[in-house]
Amino acid sequence: MRTIIMPPSAILKTLNSNSTQDSLSYARTVAVIIPFYQKKSSILKRAMISVLAQRLPVNTNLHVFIIDDSSPVSAEHDLANLPLQDNISWSVHHQPNAGPGAARNRGLDLADTAAVDFVAFLDSDDEWLPQHLHDAIDALDQGYGFYFCDHTRNEHASGHAVIDALKEKGTRLRQKAKVLSEQGPVFGFAPKALSAEMITEYLCQTSCIVMRAEVSKGHRFDSDLRVAGEDHLYWITLAIHDVPMVASWRSNVICGEGLNIYFSAFDWSNPASIDRLGHLLLMSEKLKAMPEAVGAAKEAIEANCIRKRRGYGFLFTRALLKGWRPNLTTLKKIQRYDPLISLRIPFSFFSVLLNRRKSRDW
Repeated sequence: MRTIIMPPSAILKTLNSNSTQDSLSYARTVAVIIPFYQKKSSILKRAMISVLAQRLPVNTNLHVFIIDDSSPVSAEHDLANLPLQDNISWSVHHQPNAGPGAARNRGLDLADTAAVDFVAFLDSDDEWLPQHLHDAIDALDQGYGFYFCDHTRNEHASGHAVIDALKEKGTRLRQKAKVLSEQGPVFGFAPKALSAEMITEYLCQTSCIVMRAEVSKGHRFDSDLRVAGEDHLYWITLAIHDVPMVASWRSNVICGEGLNIYFSAFDWSNPASIDRLGHLLLMSEKLKAMPEAVGAAKEAIEANCIRKRRGYGFLFTRALLKGWRPNLTTLKKIQRYDPLISLRIPFSFFSVLLNRRKSRDW
């Protein structure tokens, strides 16, 4: 097994006495956090190969924290025979299954202990293009704390709202932005400038995110949201606080589907869709309890909550009529924020039927 486990003190490199004025005189470390739970082998290996292929800035080291969330396929199996590099190391950390948010939190805790400079997220079924980290660090070095880029999936552009909005000259979002590079292009935003957009749109995939390590201090993914929404809520939390953000519409990430835990749940004939929509409703309820978020986009949060509640109520009631047993744990979590949810569910079912709102776009 080629897995390397390095103590935190060994991750950071010593000062480079041969540095020039054009390069840093000390080494910086990027913590790459990969939550891992897959049923097929070689998926993690592809992700790691893309990490090893990164064209890093001068004096930059990587340490990859792979959090094995009780995966059916062992992380060590996929990591066997990967080539070693002097400036890239990795370690595998096992934990009882707790979901991707809890796995990323474990990685953030390990990164804090290692005293790294940057944190990058990579889902195990995704891949980075070779320039991804170089572009991210270059942008962050211009005074920003949080970076995200565009991505492709199945050889198609993402169509993310922020990227599309930035492409349209004269839009309100473009007027908020500072052009950092015409190649890409890359845009910088002042703290809280993207608060409303981050709430109303899913602007960035997790694997597109790189941030300064100090940004994560005191902020963690909500482990209540095991199935969906934990990443979106985390980005919103950072956006409504004083974190300057930078966005690039360079598609430096290729998103896969891996185990299809999340994407299979978009199919309303799949019982997993109930839990997915329930967690998205739970995320919306949590947003309603955040004064800073409500201040940025109150009407949008309320409208989204109503829409998710209708969808969840429809699927929940339909499941009962079909003899399925919905996840009551999710319902109980929602009840903490909406004590009347059990009464709303049947009304939501009939509301959807009467309005023929059987769309899957919830």
